[in-house]
Amino acid sequence: MLKDTRAGFGFISIAIHWLSALAIVFLFGLGIYMVDLGYYDPWYHKGPTLHVSIGLLLLLVTLARLLWRLCNPKPVALARQNKWQLRAAAALKIVLYSLLLTLLLTGYLVTSAEGKGPELFGWLTFPVFLQINAAQVDIAGFVHRIFGWLIVIFAALHGLAALVHHFIYRDRTLLRMLKPVAKTDSP
Repeated sequence: MLKDTRAGFGFISIAIHWLSALAIVFLFGLGIYMVDLGYYDPWYHKGPTLHVSIGLLLLLVTLARLLWRLCNPKPVALARQNKWQLRAAAALKIVLYSLLLTLLLTGYLVTSAEGKGPELFGWLTFPVFLQINAAQVDIAGFVHRIFGWLIVIFAALHGLAALVHHFIYRDRTLLRMLKPVAKTDSP
């Protein structure tokens, strides 16, 4: 099933979730790798171009994800989850979205600081909505770096919580994000 239901997530939500996760991990790794590159390293120019393009794709996917979330029913919580677990999960989701949106915004600001819009694989140039000065670029770059580490840490906690649900609580939390819900499935 493509769409979400009250019983669980559909294929589109699951695909967006895992594509976003892969993009975040890849972007983090590439960002760490690029920091120490020398000018004559072939990746000195290739790395940032790829980082920006995948970041722009992630921005578009994230906007689509938020729109998709508004247009689909929210799956109901599993019966055995405690209120504190539900609150913790909701708080972690807010933290992850906040970190992701801040990362995407600061990346955009750093990339467009010289007045040229960031390019998506050379196919499309995004407009410059806001241009910042050199001091602000340093701040945006610092925030981008710190939030990159934070999103990886919180995503790891998110993944660890899913594994705890699967192996210790033995509930369907992890399975809900691996297999699309069928019309006959129940929460």
